[in-house]
Amino acid sequence: MIVSLILTLAAVIVAVMIALENTTMVQITFFGYPVQGAVGLFMLIALGIGIVLGILLMLPSLIGRSWTVMQNRRKIAQLEYKPSRKKRSK
Repeated sequence: MIVSLILTLAAVIVAVMIALENTTMVQITFFGYPVQGAVGLFMLIALGIGIVLGILLMLPSLIGRSWTVMQNRRKIAQLEYKPSRKKRSK
């Protein structure tokens, strides 16, 4: 957990440093509307959109996996609760 937090923080710092170095103004057309801004700003926006899309695309598998784990834990709890039936030898 700490390693992923450190790597994320490092990636954000590098992205901000790159954005601060790219201050050239450009104009892009977004759905027919001209938008003017710095190259670095557009790079940060693209990075943010990519992160959000990645998380959204990952959510269904995470939800499915947690659902499966929850069902398995219920089954384990039920099996542990049931008394074992041993056959009596005659």
